[in-house]
Amino acid sequence: MRKNLNVFIGILIGIICFSIWIYLIDFNEFVGYFKTMNLKFALIFSFFYVFAYFLRSLRWRLILKPVTKIDKMESFYIFMAGMLLNYLIPVRAGEIVKSIILKKNRAIPIAKTLPSIFIDKLADLFPIVVILTLIPLISINLSKELFSLILIIFFIYFAFLLFMFFSVNHRTLAIKITDKILFLIPKKFRVRLEDFFLNFVDGLSIMKGRFFDNFIVYLLTFLAVLSEALYVFAVFKTFGANISFVKIVFGYTLMNLTYILPTPPAQIGSNQLMWVLIFSFALGIDKNLTGAAIAFSHILTSVWIFLLGSISFSVIGIKLKDSFKISD
Repeated sequence: MRKNLNVFIGILIGIICFSIWIYLIDFNEFVGYFKTMNLKFALIFSFFYVFAYFLRSLRWRLILKPVTKIDKMESFYIFMAGMLLNYLIPVRAGEIVKSIILKKNRAIPIAKTLPSIFIDKLADLFPIVVILTLIPLISINLSKELFSLILIIFFIYFAFLLFMFFSVNHRTLAIKITDKILFLIPKKFRVRLEDFFLNFVDGLSIMKGRFFDNFIVYLLTFLAVLSEALYVFAVFKTFGANISFVKIVFGYTLMNLTYILPTPPAQIGSNQLMWVLIFSFALGIDKNLTGAAIAFSHILTSVWIFLLGSISFSVIGIKLKDSFKISD
């Protein structure tokens, strides 16, 4: 019931966003941009989009190293399987499925691997610092709504960072607070939740003292952002946009950060609207050109995600339809 409600809300968000996007663009100009596009250029540079996911899978593999050592390609397959599920279900179920796959294939408790996914997603929020640094350096017309969105993402990042720091450095106090919060829950459930939280808190210390590994984690994050930005830069150039690479880095990094917010299935509607809000209203690219760029990019990236995600599920040994049951 709850899952159906989440899907319904996601679809509703998508319809609203898509309707606003349709209202903002001129259909004739939108279609006109497809007549002059350089398809080969965008297809070649789509390699950088895939490469960014490979870099992120290496980052997760590095974070996970003290818990279990997995092969580079295995981490990529698990990562892409999770990405496909995230793409289809608007509740980020793919993140949990990564831990479930490791439990199924390696008999590792979920509470042991889930912190690595939390830390991995926290690293994805780090570029908000880059965003705040770039704002004074480039000419951007930030609306109040867009600036508010940046601040919300920053405070979410700061809150997660504070939670991790507090849990790792004040473990006993964090557990006591959890006990008080869980006091009203029936004892048979409370014991399991307390054990889970205890393992989770212990797991959050996975990066403690690993200074070089921490550096590599954030370096891989930075390289992944640049790799995706190269792809987006190529997409805009395919449609004839005149924009600097620095602005593309700003725009797409901000676009990526919005994925922590609720999104519709396959991000249909939300992607289209956010691209126009960021790249057109904030960065000054023609909204019809941006509309054409996101329409093409969305189709191309969807093909990559479905192709690599399906292959990944096959290699891992889990059927895609069974992953929906796992996500429940």
